[in-house]
Amino acid sequence: MKQDFSFTNEELNQKGIVAVCRDTYMHPKRRGANFFVKSPASTDKTWSLCLYPASSRYCDFSNGNRSGDIISFYSYTQGCNNWQALKELQAFYGLSSSSERNREEMLRKIRQQQERERRAAERKIAFRAALSGCIEDLKEWAGIYQVATERPLFKPFTDGWCFCVEELQRTNYKLDILCAADCKTYVRMKSNTELGLPSDRFQWLLDTLEILQGCGAFQATRAEIEEIIAQRDFELTRQPGRDRRCCIDW
Repeated sequence: MKQDFSFTNEELNQKGIVAVCRDTYMHPKRRGANFFVKSPASTDKTWSLCLYPASSRYCDFSNGNRSGDIISFYSYTQGCNNWQALKELQAFYGLSSSSERNREEMLRKIRQQQERERRAAERKIAFRAALSGCIEDLKEWAGIYQVATERPLFKPFTDGWCFCVEELQRTNYKLDILCAADCKTYVRMKSNTELGLPSDRFQWLLDTLEILQGCGAFQATRAEIEEIIAQRDFELTRQPGRDRRCCIDW
């Protein structure tokens, strides 16, 4: 049964949630990169059920942010359970007669996607662990340099004293970046699609990765760097209604 849902979802994702919505006699309205329809759980005039074409998922903001995939969307809007929704969608699109070869191909794609998600989750955990560890190390060194400059370990303006002052400044500068404390550098960590306001998060990621690489705590791959740079460049010229979802979710 679980495989039936996975196979059908794989095929439905190729059609897209917006196409399925239209095929079920609903008329989604486009807002920026997404689409909206009326929520079955609300009598409000404002359409609050959002369709995300990029991921083929939905979210009903008027019903506790209820969300799910295409089968869940169909069952929710048509008032049936997921099993009935699966059978009706299979019958409507002729998916139940898929050959064994197609089913094996879909199973392979599902496994590949699961493996990509597993690797992405591992990279996210490794990045956050490296970031946390580096912040703790820098705080410790900042305390050491602070003590060295305040106590009579070195005479002011001697080589040792100047070294500690410079290292304290460098350490605090890195901490400002890693902790995103310098608001003048990183004005906005989240974008606003409707107003076209960019996000500074991806420049912060690039600066952070440079620091982590310098201390040997974390090494990003070339593909990861290129994806973050592409998102950073998109944010620099973001326009109202345009959106791009970075596949790096650190």
